[in-house]
Amino acid sequence: MSFAARLEAALADGPLAGPLPPAAQRFAERRGGDDAARALGDVALRGLARVLVTQPEVAGFTSHRGPWLVRVARLAPGCLAARSLALTRELEAVAREDLEPALDALRLCRREEMAFAACADLAGVEPFEAVSEFLSRVAERILGAALALTLREVRGAGDVRFSVLGMGKLAGRELSYHSDLDLIFLYRGDAEQIDAAARIGQRLISYLSTMTGAGVAYEVDTRLRPSGRQGMLVTSCDAFEHYQKQRAETWEHLAVLRARAIAGDGEAIAVLARVHAHVLARREPPWAELAALRRRVEAERAQETGGRVALKTGAGGLMDVDFLAGGGLLERGASEFPALPSVPALLRACAGGPRVEALLADYHTLRCVEARARWLAGRGVDVLEPGAAAVVAELVETGLDAEGLAARVAAARRRIRAALDAVTKAGTLDALDG
Repeated sequence: MSFAARLEAALADGPLAGPLPPAAQRFAERRGGDDAARALGDVALRGLARVLVTQPEVAGFTSHRGPWLVRVARLAPGCLAARSLALTRELEAVAREDLEPALDALRLCRREEMAFAACADLAGVEPFEAVSEFLSRVAERILGAALALTLREVRGAGDVRFSVLGMGKLAGRELSYHSDLDLIFLYRGDAEQIDAAARIGQRLISYLSTMTGAGVAYEVDTRLRPSGRQGMLVTSCDAFEHYQKQRAETWEHLAVLRARAIAGDGEAIAVLARVHAHVLARREPPWAELAALRRRVEAERAQETGGRVALKTGAGGLMDVDFLAGGGLLERGASEFPALPSVPALLRACAGGPRVEALLADYHTLRCVEARARWLAGRGVDVLEPGAAAVVAELVETGLDAEGLAARVAAARRRIRAALDAVTKAGTLDALDG
């Protein structure tokens, strides 16, 4: 049986069945004679086939990456953790290369590793939590390599103690496909170093987000910095700490609870620990303010027309759980702040019991659906389009159809919204206990 026929057979009896699309056909023609293609077992073959037929760009790109197919042929539980360790060494070497080839290497790395993770994910070899952690670790390592290149290339950078805070899903190692990076830049020093620190921040963004022949590494969002777009791109550690303690609004405290120092000078770890301690000590139930903020976000961003499902911003979406976790910490504090501030870890730090675990199971369901929708769309969407529902359902679970997926998502959203409504009505996270 030809390689193309094997790929087609791996997709039989589902919405992806049929002749291979042109890009996947070209992949089969180019790589079909490889030993790795012949060595693919049924599970790895299914994951590869799903990746190739759902993303033509990936099929075209990986058709030129023979070593990548070798890794796919070796898919097994734990493969992502092992690959993450190897990647650390590879990117340390990249950071020592000349600038232009190094920047291309970072972009190629991101594309290869996301496609590898998708094979493991869509084959069912690794659970989604492992896939999300791997994508996050890839981002951290590429960011670290880009920062090393920046410090090497920027004049005066050696005198600046520069730190990068990861925010949101990057901080909690909850990245999905096509996630951008929410970052805050800090430096330790006086006003004489601000110019060099700003050049480091600007150059780092450029090294990650400028389009080259190899594409883009990551889009970077720095709007969570103090004072947002009106604030300085790079903030001193002292100014950042003062702002968070004296001027930050409630929504900014929610954001900083999902922050982690991920690259650069270690001073930011201590600064962030003090900020977290301050925020957690306030013990002020924020639920009326958060309910109003949540309604505003829902009204402005959750456009669920024409059958579209807003998985993040819609009623009962992922943002509801974000608010419960952050709001719960503002109300109750935490005896021990989690080292990785993921949404599940933050919620468990301030609440527990069967209802919390059921809520997090629904959160996991929506994250899995969002990830497959992002993979299929080839970009960072947070909605499920009706025309994509059948394929997304198949990618979530073999044999699941669009109607079954819709029912599953709707039920999860109802339970999540009921939990948020109960807490905001009671004015306390106590409504989740028990």
